[in-house]
Order: sequence, then C-alpha cells, then structure tokens
Amino acid sequence: MIASAGLTPIFQRSSFSSFAPLIFLLVIFVIAVRFGNFAGMLGTVAGAMVFAVFLFEPRFSIVINDASSRNHLIWMVLVGVVGSDLLGAYSLGSTNAS
Repeated sequence: MIASAGLTPIFQRSSFSSFAPLIFLLVIFVIAVRFGNFAGMLGTVAGAMVFAVFLFEPRFSIVINDASSRNHLIWMVLVGVVGSDLLGAYSLGSTNAS
C-alpha cells in the first residue's frame, strides 16, 4: 500500500497513469514471494483501492471514468491475486523444505 501511495503522485499527472497498476504488479510479486500469498493478495486489494481513489478521475471516488484505466486496474487485481497465490505458495513451500 505504501508503494502504491508513493507511485500515485509520480504518475498522477503523466500520460502513463493508466499503466501504473501494471507496473505495480512487480511490487506485488516481490511482496508475495517474500511474505507469502496472503500479503500479496492484501497488497493487491489495498493498492487497487489507493489507485482507484487517488490516481484516476474522479478523485476521492472508486468510480473510474476512463475505460483504459479501469481495464488496467482490473487486470492488476486479477493478475495480482493469481500471481500472489502461485508465488506465495511456492515461496512458503520452498522455505519449509529447507
């Protein structure tokens, strides 16, 4: 959530703001590998809320007017949850085996 809040002011006025959720997937995957699948999923949902409320128009609302931005956010949530589940389970399984 802190990473998404940090990315928001950087991307807020750029033409690449709709791609911020897709870039944030890298952070989600690192969190899932390091801290497990629940942390990755929680980070995905929290990051999506931060982006929806503070990055996309209208501000301070979960409504997203731009269809492209909305689709990128939806893809971030889908790929983030699935990736967190897979990567988090893999990291926990490899940690217990050693």
